[in-house]
Amino acid sequence: MPLLACLCRRLKAKGRRGDAVESGDGVEGGKFAKSSSAAAAGSGGERFLVSDISEWLDKYRVFKVEELERGTGGFDDAHLISGSVYKASIDGEVFAVKKMKWDACEELKILQKVNHSNLVKLEGFCINSATGDCFLVYEYVENGSLDLWLLDRDRARRLDWRARLHIALDLAHGLQYIHEHTWPRVVHKDIKSSNVLLDARMRAKIANFGLAKTGHNAVTTHIVGTQGYVAPEYLADGLVTTKMDVFAYGVVLLELVSGREAADETGEPLWADAEERVFRGRDERLEARVAAWMDPALADQTCPPGSVASVVSVARACLHKDPSKRPSMVDVAYTLSKADEHFGDYSGESVSVDGSGEIAAR
Repeated sequence: MPLLACLCRRLKAKGRRGDAVESGDGVEGGKFAKSSSAAAAGSGGERFLVSDISEWLDKYRVFKVEELERGTGGFDDAHLISGSVYKASIDGEVFAVKKMKWDACEELKILQKVNHSNLVKLEGFCINSATGDCFLVYEYVENGSLDLWLLDRDRARRLDWRARLHIALDLAHGLQYIHEHTWPRVVHKDIKSSNVLLDARMRAKIANFGLAKTGHNAVTTHIVGTQGYVAPEYLADGLVTTKMDVFAYGVVLLELVSGREAADETGEPLWADAEERVFRGRDERLEARVAAWMDPALADQTCPPGSVASVVSVARACLHKDPSKRPSMVDVAYTLSKADEHFGDYSGESVSVDGSGEIAAR
């Protein structure tokens, strides 16, 4: 859209996006760091008015800065959800407000292309040219991010296998949509459990398109991502394809099964542990290996062993080191729907681990 390109040029004239630091020694807090070189806009020069935008982006609500200030208590920490995202109450509605420094162009270009129930919906935006702040206003997703549910023992026990499988399916459908039904194809580039939000019905939505790119088979020298989720071909060669999302999705599947983080305190990826303890060995023993490895919160429940093993098999395929051998999200969604059907004819027998650590049927 020419007007959108014009907007982005004008935004970038006010302040450039921070350049990403190449991988290597730029890892902080489990994430490959990004420099914060985006400068705030000065008070002089061309100013950006809301009326300049509302004419062509009429599908979104244009918020006033004052509305967002009041709704977030002046962006008080009490309203902070995570990172730079705040909970805001405006005119009786609740929103999630992402505060940025003139770096929303790429995210806006992608968000205006997509519309799916398993993607967090952009409701509107606000640009404050006086301070250089840009605000993206999203629907508020009540139950927060998946990682918080998996890592909290009380919450994890409430997240039974059927709920986890439906989350996996929701995420697969969202990725299938951006990979197959957008053109140029959208690569999210930052699929992880903290970017999977759960609504009031515990259905999953993909959030945070800040790193997303359009196009296919692109190469970049600026490597950004979160430890444990980064595909090997992207880390080694900067290759950006939809298959890097498939790899990260495989990691999220392992998190759903194990209840563990994508990388442990030593930096060892979860997929490496799964490769050693679960993926290797005879297929006929896969269910038993999965039972010994899965989340204790699941082990305490009655889970269809075939369903859990099917999900682990999908994860193994998604994590193939050769991206050309990873499945598409169309194939993933189909296979997981079959795993969901295990509930229909499940007899109640499952595999568990007894107190001695031995595998037993129940």
